[in-house]
Amino acid sequence: MVYPVGRCVFYAVLLAMIALVCALIGAMFLSGVLQRAGQPWGWTTALAGVLSWMAWLVLAVASWLRSPEGVLKWDSSSVQEDGGAGGWLWCSSSDAEPISLSQVACVLDLQRQILLCIRSVNTGQRWIWVERRSNQARWNDLRRALVSSRA
Repeated sequence: MVYPVGRCVFYAVLLAMIALVCALIGAMFLSGVLQRAGQPWGWTTALAGVLSWMAWLVLAVASWLRSPEGVLKWDSSSVQEDGGAGGWLWCSSSDAEPISLSQVACVLDLQRQILLCIRSVNTGQRWIWVERRSNQARWNDLRRALVSSRA
């Protein structure tokens, strides 16, 4: 079973919603500061809040742009070190060869999106979002492979 992994639209929407909520809260705070214009601590706090929000926004966009892209492969015929059947491979566009994964853990299952924590001995831990819309025909195969690899 082979499943494509790309930048997750759900993750982008989630980050945008968080940014919007924080901007609304900041705007409410700023309107309170403007009503009490004689208090200098309000302006410094407001400026710090706006700068923090902008820094978070830049980091959020960078995080989404750096999302791992590649292919997640389940090989049910391989034998693992602990004697279990099946093994996961991660093939990214930046790696020359597939990376054997020591663990694929389902962290959050939202039925149409799954947040996975994948680990390998060589590259350490990565977080990837897998979406149903990437390959609807193979979505149930991926979900079955995730369940069978936990067994």
